[in-house]
Amino acid sequence: MRNCYILSILILFSLCSEKKTVVMDSEIINQELNNNELIIVFDRNKERTELNSFGNNPRESFYFKREDFDPPFDDPNLHISVFHGLDQDTIQIKRRELDKMIVWFDSEMGYMDWFRLNYEKYYIIYQDEYLVKGSLNPEHKFTAYEVKIHTGGVE
Repeated sequence: MRNCYILSILILFSLCSEKKTVVMDSEIINQELNNNELIIVFDRNKERTELNSFGNNPRESFYFKREDFDPPFDDPNLHISVFHGLDQDTIQIKRRELDKMIVWFDSEMGYMDWFRLNYEKYYIIYQDEYLVKGSLNPEHKFTAYEVKIHTGGVE
């Protein structure tokens, strides 16, 4: 009988215990807000990729165009273009922040991957700046350029 009394008290305490509130970390909230942003590690030195700059400083305003994709989209008329202008952001992202974001690698993207992109904002980090000594350090900063991306072809 005494065991039943103790058991019922324990059950009563567990049912009446205070509910816990989960508070989300601000970094997690920021990550959820940035789910419509895509970071692309972009190979600016890839074959069939040409750079055109506007003005004196190619870091302020540039335009990459890539044509003639690998099979099955090796049509020389298909192309992508990546444009960064003076009205777009250039930001610094620390490695620890980058690890929480959506990151794609240009080297793994075919024409249809570019064609089907559906994010609100795009940023590129140059692959040759991404793959440097010390880039795995959580405090390492990368320069990311906000870009507009277009796909197209000539009929």
